[in-house]
Amino acid sequence: MRAYSTPLLRTMAAIALASLPAALACSAQSTAGPSASPSDAATTAGALNPDGIPYPSSTGGHTARAGSTPGSVMQDFTFQGYLNADESKGLQPISLANYYDPCGKRSKLLHLTVAGAWCVPCAEETDALVAGKAQLASERVTVIQVLGDGPTQGVTATMTDLDNWIAKHGSNFTEMLDPNLMNLGGFFNAANVPWNCDIDPRTMEIIRESTGWPGDLDADLQPSLAALPAMPSYPIPAACGDQ
Repeated sequence: MRAYSTPLLRTMAAIALASLPAALACSAQSTAGPSASPSDAATTAGALNPDGIPYPSSTGGHTARAGSTPGSVMQDFTFQGYLNADESKGLQPISLANYYDPCGKRSKLLHLTVAGAWCVPCAEETDALVAGKAQLASERVTVIQVLGDGPTQGVTATMTDLDNWIAKHGSNFTEMLDPNLMNLGGFFNAANVPWNCDIDPRTMEIIRESTGWPGDLDADLQPSLAALPAMPSYPIPAACGDQ
């Protein structure tokens, strides 16, 4: 269980649910995490991406982009999970560095979503993401999902819960665990899922974050695709060309 008590969790959930339509029963309005200035994005000798380029430095900020003001650079969190939902090799460490793509070779947008197995809108969003595989590929959107809770709200998801979630939804993207939301808990209220975070893979800048499932993929992703800056907000490594 998490540090807070079950009665407190129920109170939090009740407050969140009281003013919401049924379709967003597990969600609330976006609640920003702790404010932080964007990092200066100079690279350090940290984790390497698939091309051997170091992940950008990060102050661990939680701020999304606001108009022309850049968002924070996402910290390079590591999870245990299944790459592309392939369970044959067992749980493996998966770092966000796997998705850092400064040269834009692999994707245009990284969509990180956090679900709870108990949450109906989380299941609806997951089914839509699975069914939208062709659309996501055409728009060069990479999806990765984290399961925070299992079937009981406030009880952390286990490997068995993740296996059952993948089987239930036919997941075709990377699925991971974040026990007790040790990585992502600072970004949102644990009762407000699904939580979605869209990231510019060229710089790992947080473009947009929100809670809830709006009902279709276009409403979920188009605002973030539209908000992507034409020119990256942070320096791109010289390995990508004339920088």
